[in-house]
Amino acid sequence: MIVSRRLGLRAIFWSCLALASSALVSSPSAAAGKTFLTMDSFPAGSTAGQFGIAFTQVVQKHLPIEIQVSVGKPATKSAVDAAKGKVDLILTAPSINYFMQKRIAMYKKVKNAPALNAELRVFLNYPLGPYHIVVYESSGIESLDELKGKKVFMGPPAGAATTVATQIVTGATHLSPKKDFEVMRFDWKSAETAFLDRQMDVYIGPTSVPSPMVQQFALVSPIRILGIPEAAFRSEPMKKALALPGRTIETIPAHAYENQVNEGPVKSIGSWVGIGSSRKLNPKLVHDMVKAFWEHLDDVHATAAWMKAITRDSALREMNIPLHLGAYRYYKEAGWDVPSALIPPEAK
Repeated sequence: MIVSRRLGLRAIFWSCLALASSALVSSPSAAAGKTFLTMDSFPAGSTAGQFGIAFTQVVQKHLPIEIQVSVGKPATKSAVDAAKGKVDLILTAPSINYFMQKRIAMYKKVKNAPALNAELRVFLNYPLGPYHIVVYESSGIESLDELKGKKVFMGPPAGAATTVATQIVTGATHLSPKKDFEVMRFDWKSAETAFLDRQMDVYIGPTSVPSPMVQQFALVSPIRILGIPEAAFRSEPMKKALALPGRTIETIPAHAYENQVNEGPVKSIGSWVGIGSSRKLNPKLVHDMVKAFWEHLDDVHATAAWMKAITRDSALREMNIPLHLGAYRYYKEAGWDVPSALIPPEAK
């Protein structure tokens, strides 16, 4: 009887906790003068994860705001959840907005994807970095043509990065995923661990130069970063990849990492990302968060060397959805030149 009662009390406790958590996720709440927000981010070792940490640290240091961060969810799912009001802040990508607008790729079966995208707004953008195609030197793999029969991680299932990685491989080779090589299905963090444990041969993902994660690989064993051949950029799959908003051609230098064996620089596709929310998030909150971010940009730059790529000159680049009303108000107050295409309908 005592055991049964304890189990019953435990069930009640967890049910109450779940209800409280659900209430927190569904909308911002305030207690004792502090506002609580939720945020979908990436693992701390990733470039996007580092940005998420820097953003939350600046906001929480200078404003009465506390941000509860969750990791592990694909950004494509986070975008849908933000549009539905299930999470407050998300790491965004112009390519995700494009897929939603066109109802293609992972949103092909989501009938209301364009309507959901219309609910999203952006605060700022920054260059995430080029897609790194990493192998261990001991694998003997020296080009993309040698992926046949290998175990390859191309990004999380149904992720935007996976779509681009697929376009890179198919555009640079005659190989097809699943048919010619095994596609490893992991989230970002699990893939990092799996590559370190040699459970797969190739790791493909967008990240900064230098990337703490890639350097971690190199500290375990010498690495090679595979490049995209010049001719491959003229292939149809590669043209499709570069046609997406937020896609550029970037160069990864030789010896960007300790224990990198490349003798020369390699070319790859670069990716732009940002941070945003639903259009319904309180404009005053967003205004104050964006203001705190830009007024304390030095604190952000001090977090990691690559973050110096986050500048006022590039903040409004590669956007294909409107700014959040709160962000727009800050930029106008601060004297920024905001392109008309980025002005939110709520401000007109």
